[in-house]
This record gives sequence, structure tokens and C-alpha cells, in this order.
Amino acid sequence: MTHRSDAERFSFAPFTRHAFFTQVNRWIVERVVDPTRKVIVDLGCGPGAVTKLILERLGTDTGARVIAVDPEPTALARARAAISSRLVGFLNGSAECLSRIVPRADAVLFLNAIHLVANKGAVMAEIRRVLAPGGVLGFNTTFFAGAYSEGTSGFWRRWIVRSVQWLRERGVTVPHGRDDRGTAMEWLSPDDYARLCLDAGFEPRTLELVPVEMTPESLQDIGRFSLFIEGALPGIPLEQASEALQHGLARALDETGLGGVPRNWLECVATAV
Repeated sequence: MTHRSDAERFSFAPFTRHAFFTQVNRWIVERVVDPTRKVIVDLGCGPGAVTKLILERLGTDTGARVIAVDPEPTALARARAAISSRLVGFLNGSAECLSRIVPRADAVLFLNAIHLVANKGAVMAEIRRVLAPGGVLGFNTTFFAGAYSEGTSGFWRRWIVRSVQWLRERGVTVPHGRDDRGTAMEWLSPDDYARLCLDAGFEPRTLELVPVEMTPESLQDIGRFSLFIEGALPGIPLEQASEALQHGLARALDETGLGGVPRNWLECVATAV
């Protein structure tokens, strides 16, 4: 658990401002949000980037209601400060108890967060309880088996290795058991996610890979995000680990000569049956 000051300094918000992040989220929003969806849940809303896209898609002449849910009070505070719309209500709560805190809904968006969930089957079942038959679930992630574009897996490993090297040069002991992909969570395949949908009572409608180009600036920003830092360099204090990731990134980019790194987002739209 980080203090509020750390939550502010190591926020996800800077990463959400990059154009490709808007692109991969708008891809889902455009396929889920339409005039027939009157109650829409933005699950894991974070600082509100996706909530803004939902409102943009709905327009002002609508009877829809948007419920933005997040377990982190600091993220909710950011979202509230960024969004002033009569259509949106904010709730502090987790995906694991969703059916107990929100009413029946026509759509649930769960963007850039499903990879963080330990028991994905239980959360998918919670989302299914919330959705009326015919309701739509949209989720995406870039932490899955297939996220790396061909020929780029070495870059991600190099980034972590060079970050560890930078720490060791300064006499810092780095715990063993790191995940060289840069995150500590379990990475599922697209087929795994399709099975999760089916098991929870959803019919997958769309399951696609959307490629984007991650800029050096976006990599710097994700390297300052607490959850990424804790996955990439577990056991190292945030301040120190973040600094190491910045230096490791610079070394990795210099050694590979890359001006950007392509990466895939997995995008899924499924219907409650």
C-alpha cells in the first residue's frame, strides 16, 4: 500500500495521455457504447480517461447513466476532478464485489485492468451478474501472451536487465524471482480469455489484436507507474526502482537503436447470454 504522495507521484495518469492509449480504448468504446445502453459501468476507471471517451461517445442528448468504479480512492479523486458531468456517478469498490455495489447494467467496460485480477473467473462471473441478458462486456489488455510484436521480446527483457544492472552498480541487492516481461501478473492467451468469457456466460463477439507504436516518452511514463514498477522490480522502493527503470530504458533504447516499440493490445467484446 502506497501513501497518497506516492500514489500521486507514481500515477497511471501520465500514460493515459498518449495518443495510442486513447486509440485502443476508443476502439472498444465505439463497439460497446450506443444509444440502447442506458446504464454503463466503467470498471477500474482509474483517473477517468475511459470515462471521458464514454461521455464523448454518448454526447449530451442522452438518458444514459455512467457508473465509474475504482478501488483506489486517489484515482477516483483524479477522475472526479477531471470530469464534471451529470451523467456520471463515482463509486469506490472492487471488481470482485461489483454486483453488490452497482445496479443492473446494459454494458460494462473493463479496460487496461483485467490482467491485474488474480481470480479472473470470479470477476467475470460478477460482471455477468451485473449485466442483463444481451448486455455487453468490453475489455482489453496489453499484458497477455501475444502482446509482443515479432522481434521485440528481447527489448523488454533488455530493459529489465539493464535496470537491474544499474541498481547493482550502485550496490543495491535485487531480489531473485523477477519476471523479465516487466510485470508479475499471469499472462493469459487470447484463447484463455475466450474460454473465460464462455465459462462466465458470455459469447465472445470480437477478439482482436490491435497493434500500436509505443513511443520512448510513453515507455518513460509506464516506467513511473507504481504497479508496473512493482511488477518489474519487486522488492525495490518505488523511487529507486523508477529511477532504475528510466536509466535501464535509456540504455536499452540506445543499444537496440529503437525509436519506438510496437506492441499489441488484446480487444474483446462479448455478449451476456
